[in-house]
Amino acid sequence: MKKLKSVLAVSLLANVVLLGFGGFYWSQSGSVKAEGEGSPNYKNPYYINKVSIFKALPDKPVDRAFIGDSLTDHGEFAEYFPGETVINRGIRDDTSAGLLKRIGEVADRAPKKAYIMIGTNDILQGADRKEYEENLRKIVDAFDPAGTQVTLQSILPVNTEISHRKIDNKEVVKYNRIVKKIAKESGAEYLNLDLLITHGEGRMDPKYTVDGIHLKGNGYDEWVEKVKEKD
Repeated sequence: MKKLKSVLAVSLLANVVLLGFGGFYWSQSGSVKAEGEGSPNYKNPYYINKVSIFKALPDKPVDRAFIGDSLTDHGEFAEYFPGETVINRGIRDDTSAGLLKRIGEVADRAPKKAYIMIGTNDILQGADRKEYEENLRKIVDAFDPAGTQVTLQSILPVNTEISHRKIDNKEVVKYNRIVKKIAKESGAEYLNLDLLITHGEGRMDPKYTVDGIHLKGNGYDEWVEKVKEKD
C-alpha cells in the first residue's frame, strides 16, 4: 500500500512539472497570447527570429519586395512572378514601429519595386495616428527613389461579423487617408485594394477570408492581379 502511494505521488509530481513546463513553453512561444497582446512585437521571439533570418540571406539583386505584417507574411508572392527574384518581408503582428526598425535590411537590397502594407496592428493596439504617419514616412524615405519604386497599399478592412478582433473599419478608412496622403507627397504609388476585397460593402468579403482579417488563396490571387495591373 505504501509502495502504491509512493508511485502515485511521484506520478502526480511528474504531471505537475510537465504541465508547468508546457505552460511556460506555450507562453514563451506566443501561442497562448492573443495577437497584439504582451510585449511590443519587435521583442517577440517570432519577430526576432524572422529578422535574423532576413539579415542572413544572400545579398543579390531583387526585383520585388513585399513588406508588411501577417497579411504579407502569409502570401506566397514569389509563386506569382516566375523568372523574377521576389522576397517576402512580412512578419505577423508587425506594426509601423516594428517595420521601421527593420526596414534598412530591405532598403539596402535596393529592390526595383517595394510593396508596403502596414497598419492593421497599429489600429488593433490603438496607436496614435500621428506616430503612425511619422513611421510610415520614414519607412518610405528609407528607399532610394532613383532605384526603387515604392507602392503603398491600402490597409484591408476586416469582416467584423467573422473576426473576434473587433477592428473599427472607420478607423481603417482614417488610416488609409494617411497612406494615400504620404504616397502623394512622397512620389510613391498608391494601390487601393478596398473595393477589390470589400466589393463596396465596407468590410472584407467573406469569400476571401476564414477569420475575417486574413486572406485565403483567392484573396491573394486578386491582390497580385491588382499589382500586375500597375506594372
